[in-house]
Amino acid sequence: MNRQLMVLGAAALIAFPSMILAQGTGGTITFGGTVPTTYSITNASNGNLAGALGDFTMTIAKGTLATPTPMVFRLRSNAAYKVTAQTSALTGVSEGTQTTASTAAEGLKTGDIGIGLTAAIDKSGLSVVGGGAEPSRVDTIVTGFDVTGGWPTVSNGHTPAFTKTLHDLASDTQILSGTRISAGGDNSSDDNFLVLTVGVATLPQYMTPGAFSGTVTFTIAGQ
Repeated sequence: MNRQLMVLGAAALIAFPSMILAQGTGGTITFGGTVPTTYSITNASNGNLAGALGDFTMTIAKGTLATPTPMVFRLRSNAAYKVTAQTSALTGVSEGTQTTASTAAEGLKTGDIGIGLTAAIDKSGLSVVGGGAEPSRVDTIVTGFDVTGGWPTVSNGHTPAFTKTLHDLASDTQILSGTRISAGGDNSSDDNFLVLTVGVATLPQYMTPGAFSGTVTFTIAGQ
């Protein structure tokens, strides 16, 4: 009986060869993932933002501001962003408002050091959302941090009326915001970022002598 069934089965395959393919000729697989919301702040070489503005030349003159070379850095994001800044690690400079005429001995304060964007934001990248040769995007500089028109004029040899100083950055403070920056590309692309130029300035005066230093930390994050 078993022999007859085997013979019949073999005969069926010969007669109907398509039965061999009964388990199908195709199939599916699935894939998936998540594109993360990402923000990046780098130096002009796409490395970590860590550098020095350079030393202030504190030679006392007549109404001449000391202005080290500004720091240039790049911003990238695939979502709306904001940039904040905060001072820390102050040495030889005290936290406080700018010095004024006084009969008491004065030392350098954070309020004596102005800070701001000294050049227009470069939005010319061809992979910048709303950028390019004639950019249409709007990035909002917080009032006071735009010094593209120049530093204030010195009057009577005292600290000028800086619109923003390091004293304003005693806590984490927003300086800039805007919509999504990068249309595509990654952290090696040469066309998908905004370029910021940030400078500082102070007026050399007959203050208490000594070295001074500090750190300003910039952070980019979501709004």
